[in-house]
Amino acid sequence: MKSKKFFYITAFIIVILILLGASYLAVSRYIHKVPSVSKDIIVEIPKGAGLKEISSKLKGSGVIKSDKLFILYVMSEGWQDTLKAGEYEFDKGSTMSDVASKIVTGDVLLYRVTIPEGLTVKEIAGLLNKKGVVEEQEFILETENKELLRELLGHGAISFEGYLFPETYSYSRSPKSQELIRLMVGRFKAVYEPLQDIGDKVSLTDNEILTLASIIEKETGAAFERPMISAVFHNRLRIGMKLDSDPTVIYGMGESYNGNLRRRDLREVTEYNTYVIKGLPPGPIANPGKDSIVAALNPADVNYLYFVSKGDGTHHFSSNYREHQRAVFKYQR
Repeated sequence: MKSKKFFYITAFIIVILILLGASYLAVSRYIHKVPSVSKDIIVEIPKGAGLKEISSKLKGSGVIKSDKLFILYVMSEGWQDTLKAGEYEFDKGSTMSDVASKIVTGDVLLYRVTIPEGLTVKEIAGLLNKKGVVEEQEFILETENKELLRELLGHGAISFEGYLFPETYSYSRSPKSQELIRLMVGRFKAVYEPLQDIGDKVSLTDNEILTLASIIEKETGAAFERPMISAVFHNRLRIGMKLDSDPTVIYGMGESYNGNLRRRDLREVTEYNTYVIKGLPPGPIANPGKDSIVAALNPADVNYLYFVSKGDGTHHFSSNYREHQRAVFKYQR
């Protein structure tokens, strides 16, 4: 009798264990294998949201079908305190485990914006505003943050002009202006620091190199010319000759520049007008790209002192004033 009872109890336990095992496998399969997301869905997880609020929002958005199962799964993995806020895009066919993993790792939806070479800080602010990234004035105000400037660039830079590297940047929804500035300066450092070795023969400070690079950037869009443009300015600096660069005049004019550069503008005294001052202006006039920085560090080995636009985006270079005057007559009459 006892043996029969023992047999039934044992059989019952075995059946229960089998059912539990089957249930576990079924639930595990559902979590890891069965698609939970029926279409691409974007959901924003707010800052400070807890597991219960997140699971409820995911269910309400159609990302998961069972908020209770999601809670149990996340807690079983010990992830309840590692869920990250942000905007997430859940792809069609994603499983519940895919959804949880994405939120745990903070794999937020990224947007992209391209900053072209040669823009000023104000132009970058305008572009970011136009693209809906940040407010223009907010960005400008953050670039005027002297504490941030000292933190990121030390005492060698007078402003962020020249140090916001032109690049395509990825960012999460609603970034802060300071976050973008840190991103751009970080990219500048990553590009600039390995280049410094090629400029060991150039006796300029980092700020002067960036200033020269920005002038080169604004003087020509033809990449192959940049080392020669650089050589002209290096040669002039070496002999104490004024740089006579139109872009520096325009930058110094600020809001008063209307697209027309007049002779009297060339005589206007500003700290950036290289027709008036000797040497380089106090800081960059734009944010140069890598090619212009390389050119500033490594000018061509030529004796040119002048260049004039040929009207096709390139320039004619001359070693003396008489030759330059002939070129001016030829290309700009």
